[in-house]
Amino acid sequence: MPVLLEVNFGRECSDSFKVDSMKRDRQQAGAILIMVLWVMVAMSLLAVSFSASIRTEVNAARNVVDQKESYYLSRAGIEYAIYKVIESQSVFAQLQRRREEGFQSLPPVLTGSVELVMGGGSASVQIIDETGKINVNLAPNYLLYNLLIGVGIEEQEAQIITDSIEDWRDRDDLHRLNGAESDYYQSLPKPHFAKNGPLDVPEELLLVRGITPEIYYGRKGTTESGEQVEYYGLQKYLTTFASINRINVNSASVPVLAAVPGLDREAAELIYAMRQEAPFLNITEVMEKIPGISTEAGRLLSTVRSNVYTLISDGHLPDSEVVSRIRCVVQILPTSPKGYTVLYWNEANIEL
Repeated sequence: MPVLLEVNFGRECSDSFKVDSMKRDRQQAGAILIMVLWVMVAMSLLAVSFSASIRTEVNAARNVVDQKESYYLSRAGIEYAIYKVIESQSVFAQLQRRREEGFQSLPPVLTGSVELVMGGGSASVQIIDETGKINVNLAPNYLLYNLLIGVGIEEQEAQIITDSIEDWRDRDDLHRLNGAESDYYQSLPKPHFAKNGPLDVPEELLLVRGITPEIYYGRKGTTESGEQVEYYGLQKYLTTFASINRINVNSASVPVLAAVPGLDREAAELIYAMRQEAPFLNITEVMEKIPGISTEAGRLLSTVRSNVYTLISDGHLPDSEVVSRIRCVVQILPTSPKGYTVLYWNEANIEL
């Protein structure tokens, strides 16, 4: 009998050892499986990260290529627009004859834009006659004030900006009632001095008291009736590049025309509509066709043939959000080697 007990006990120990061994094997297998799963997760994350990195680098490389291509499209647009401007210089000399022949349409340079399509892309160019703007260095204060009111600036703010522009461009340190001189500008977080001289470029207005980026560049808004409108935007109406203190009726915007004393907005819109058919030949023609226009208004207007233009060229590529923009001011000079000279140049990349 004792022998039997010993045999049974040995068998039970053997079976228990096997069970424990199987449990350990299953635990080890489970642990290995978990480790394998974690390794797979880590490898997946690395693959995703690597893929995203590669995609980012590919997109960056594509953007660089698109920027280069759109830039040269933009440059080509500038050259094409200059050619069209030079080509149009003879339009006034031929205008009378063309009218007699039933001439109705205007050359593209007078409508404000041209389009160039080439090499799988395109360039759209705005052409802006600088003589159709108010020369901020030469304009009387009432003309500046009228413009500010006309583009939606409140009266008190318009008075501050008008006086501050006059203080900026005059040669003394005496500030006007609502103006500012160096003592004011030196108290600002980013201090600077008043120019006390003519502005070199229109962007200099951003340093003048009261003129914010919103007022200078403009902003879009909605009227009570839901109509989309654009407010302010002094860069569209003021210039430092025109050499005369008269406004070209053949290229001035409605707000600029309406700022002239003796012209209301209705008369300005009438001038704008009439010149779409054919440009005015002289101020006498304007005064004959626009009822009630004053002699004072006539002295501030001209039909001079411009030779200074702002060109804004946007280079576009199909299926690309990258746009290269070049903004420049050119003066047409037949005596120069190229036929023109560049007065101002600015480049920028825009992502739509």
